[in-house]
Amino acid sequence: MKTQNNFAHFSRGGKLSTPYLKFTKVDAETAKKAFTPQELKQIMDMFVYFDKTGNNTIKRDDLGFALRAIGYLVTTIEIRELGMYLDPKKTQILNFEQFITACYNVRNRKPNKQEIINALKIFEKNKSGYIDVKEIKSIITKIGDVLNLTEFDIVISEITQQFNGFIKTDDLVNLLIMS
Repeated sequence: MKTQNNFAHFSRGGKLSTPYLKFTKVDAETAKKAFTPQELKQIMDMFVYFDKTGNNTIKRDDLGFALRAIGYLVTTIEIRELGMYLDPKKTQILNFEQFITACYNVRNRKPNKQEIINALKIFEKNKSGYIDVKEIKSIITKIGDVLNLTEFDIVISEITQQFNGFIKTDDLVNLLIMS
């Protein structure tokens, strides 16, 4: 199953001003059609694995484990928001239709551009619009949903203009939004 590499979400004080995920209202049948037969089998198998009671439901608390077991990189914040979206009545139980909707939304998620801009602005020197490549490399290769050194070098190589070890914050944001 294809996984999306997800840039680590940074926020001051852990508070989000806007949801990280933009949820798509989609019925389960439409969501199912978005996956290949092999992907759908893997999703079904994982759902069955986490269905401990055999009543075609999983605990909401298991949502993150199940998504990660499939191969999705999801943050705790994304899991919490997705759980609230799928289970507004707070039953703490999800059926397969809700689970496939979760998979669809995670797979098709688009990062919140403003949150990424705000996170990267922290690393700018004197609000210059530039970030030190060494500093951002140290962070991205060690914290959150990390990239290894080779992956980081590939990502940074996509940004063609580097100035004395600095890259434009906007160029990095645009690259992260694209991936």
